[in-house]
Amino acid sequence: MSVNNHNAVLDAIVASLAAAMPTRFVQRSLVDPANALAAQLLAGLVCVVNEGGGDFANYRGREGDLGKMDVRLVGFVKVDEGTVAADVERAELDLLGSLLLWVNTTAVPGLDVVTPGDWTQSKQLEHPYGWLALALTVKT
Repeated sequence: MSVNNHNAVLDAIVASLAAAMPTRFVQRSLVDPANALAAQLLAGLVCVVNEGGGDFANYRGREGDLGKMDVRLVGFVKVDEGTVAADVERAELDLLGSLLLWVNTTAVPGLDVVTPGDWTQSKQLEHPYGWLALALTVKT
């Protein structure tokens, strides 16, 4: 498949994630979690951002076709005051589980392949706040 509207790819990912995870908040804009609503952070806020792409076919007649996009899902969480730092890690891993379940069970309309890559998390350093980032490769 070849994509000439990469914005539509990102919008489709946002719509699919939002439908698959109705108790969480999903958006395309990356935010500073200090400016997010507490209810969003308690539920889990997922920001879909593009990092770039490439790996095009680039043979005669297919220049710029059959590439990939490198997308990052950045999730922010908050746990209640008075909890321990490990609770932030639990909330992050719960969000990661939801994201991986989405990858494994939900087809994104118009996209052939979405695969997860590396992920990282806050290491409990910002309790009661936490974050994680999951890399996705989207074949276009």
